[in-house]
Amino acid sequence: MPSNNDARKCNGARNSGAFAHGRILVIDDDESILAIISRFLSSEGHEVICAPGGVEAVDRFKSEKFDLVITDMYMPGMDGLDLIKKLKTINVNIPIIVLTAAGSISNVVQSLKLGAQNYMTKPFKVAEVSQVVQKALKTNQMFNFRKDFFDASLDHSRSVFILPSNLEHARQVTNFTDRLVGVFGFESTWMIQLALMEAITNAVVHGNGSDENKKVTVVVNFSKERLEISVEDEGDGFTTPDPASLKLESDIFAPSGRGLFLINSYMDELFFNDRGSKITMIKKR
Repeated sequence: MPSNNDARKCNGARNSGAFAHGRILVIDDDESILAIISRFLSSEGHEVICAPGGVEAVDRFKSEKFDLVITDMYMPGMDGLDLIKKLKTINVNIPIIVLTAAGSISNVVQSLKLGAQNYMTKPFKVAEVSQVVQKALKTNQMFNFRKDFFDASLDHSRSVFILPSNLEHARQVTNFTDRLVGVFGFESTWMIQLALMEAITNAVVHGNGSDENKKVTVVVNFSKERLEISVEDEGDGFTTPDPASLKLESDIFAPSGRGLFLINSYMDELFFNDRGSKITMIKKR
């Protein structure tokens, strides 16, 4: 079990397969949580570095390369919010996942605004850990692709995608959009990428019920000032919430319920059509 006196390396053999693998820094002052997460991630082939607090984590982060950070929100000395600020000054693009107690959610919104990519609540299931970690690592890999798909002199762009209700196509659209985001000089491109992925997933799974006879239309409008993305399904629609009313309630912690909350946290503006079958997201440069 990792010691509280110093940071320890928890090695796991890197195996091949469809999973993305990475070097992950895990920070938590609770020895049992640190041990559970590190053992599980190591068993999935990740290289895991454990730190019992924020100060130790920052020291390791300054001198070593990581693909992902998982940190507890409440720790003595340096809490999760202060740690996110510190790490983002060193590497603004590092994906960070926040751990928080189910009854202590007041700082989750602020952590997302500071640049955290996602969150998990304690107690958590290992299946959720795997899902959230994979999403973060794959998004980070795509962010690091060279942004040479389009010439930097491009002034504006409009792209329309008509997709079958199959999530295999969603990653290609987010990858395409990510390249344009870099060309137009937007920051926090992973936020845009994840918001788009969540919106397409909602359209495919909840809107069209994964019926491949129904289509999802994605319209991406870029300019040098803003990005506007709309995602529309062919389903029956649903009662749309007021974006200003989206709160982090207990039911949103379910994997299927966090999508709108995350989209609203990542993007600057959010609109729905009257039927509830179309969402429009705006990000300003």
